Amino acid sequence: MQDFGSTIKAPIFAISRLRMGTDGKGITTLVAFMGCPLNCKYCLNPQCHEPVYETDGTTLLKNIMMLTPQNLYELVKVDNPYFQTTGGGICFGGGEPTMYADFIVEFRKICGHRWKITLETCLHCSDNVIKQLSEVVDHWIVDIKTMDPPAYEQYTGKTSGVLQQLSLLQMNIPQEKVTIKVPQIPGFTDGRDLDLDIKDIERRFNFTDIIKVRYRTNNR
Repeated sequence: MQDFGSTIKAPIFAISRLRMGTDGKGITTLVAFMGCPLNCKYCLNPQCHEPVYETDGTTLLKNIMMLTPQNLYELVKVDNPYFQTTGGGICFGGGEPTMYADFIVEFRKICGHRWKITLETCLHCSDNVIKQLSEVVDHWIVDIKTMDPPAYEQYTGKTSGVLQQLSLLQMNIPQEKVTIKVPQIPGFTDGRDLDLDIKDIERRFNFTDIIKVRYRTNNR
């Protein structure tokens, strides 16, 4: 598939259609990007960390698509009637979608505002990326991992920036556009009271859509 209108490309390992009740309101299509800055012990999609190319450096590995925003639009527009009828659209995940902010911004220009764009993110990104995406993303689903900095670093391999990132999100995004996931992580936050974490988030920020989830551990 050729597209001469954009030089922006992104590696995508999955496009999952006709999802209902998993990415917010309406029927959605999940677009999963390769790559993530974190290395979570129980990564739901560990394939996002695998190489994009064969050893020759030019041949894409099986099941990976290198697409422009226009390429992607041509693939997903088949479900436009479902998106329009139900108030759904595209959910960008992965992997970590904030790594492809320019791609998402360009995709919004192509699809317009007929579709809802949702971002499922760990929010491990720069301030500028959050500000850039705040202009085009309709709903943010943020997996904070844990509010405990030592556990965060042990689990993800990175230093926690959760408080700073949530603060920036609060300054740029209306609260009704944000869902916060607070996970129970086996072996890392078993003894932690998630209700206290939720109260802490509510006290520090103005987010109200906060949910508890439990991670699966069978991927690693």
